[in-house]
Amino acid sequence: MRWLIRLGGISGDKQAGIKELQLTAEHGRYLAPFANILLAMAYVHENDKPRARELLATLRDQFPTNPLFAREIARLDSGY
Repeated sequence: MRWLIRLGGISGDKQAGIKELQLTAEHGRYLAPFANILLAMAYVHENDKPRARELLATLRDQFPTNPLFAREIARLDSGY
């Protein structure tokens, strides 16, 4: 399975993937919000909740009518 994925040009390096997401979040025009969501998920998975919270707060401010980001911040603050 991994061989097929690599054949398709997809790397399995987590740090490289995070760096690509960071580049997209910083410089992407249309996919930046999606990259920030994926980065926040990666940071939660890595137990870096302050960075995840910071990204979610930015998204909450960018999209104030979307209740999802505020709800996820509350979940992080409660220590779920």
